[in-house]
Amino acid sequence: MYNRIIKLTTKEIRSLKKQFQSFHFNNDFDLVYEAHVPNTGIILLDGELKLLKKKKVSSTVKPGSLLGVYEMMNNEPVKNGCKVIGNSELIMLQKSDILEAMEDKESDLYAIIKESLNEKC
Repeated sequence: MYNRIIKLTTKEIRSLKKQFQSFHFNNDFDLVYEAHVPNTGIILLDGELKLLKKKKVSSTVKPGSLLGVYEMMNNEPVKNGCKVIGNSELIMLQKSDILEAMEDKESDLYAIIKESLNEKC
């Protein structure tokens, strides 16, 4: 997963926070397991995500990152699992949110998602 991580600007993050609900995780939680297709795109607002390979940390994702959209939209299993670390805040984008954004070229999410989907095609 996650060689397709998009770094968002402060302006993009501010806009997305107005449009979508954020979730606060008090404890560590597995979001996506290795070799599974993610069912949400993940925007890390605050805190930390760990990418796992064979249950070992392979890398850390910092705030302001968007990941999982390409894999979700292309039904592609991820190569790494993803765990949110306690005291982190995320926006989780549903597939329907992505599809709506792709229909509305005026949407703030449109350019971000278009970049994510086209980046590694």
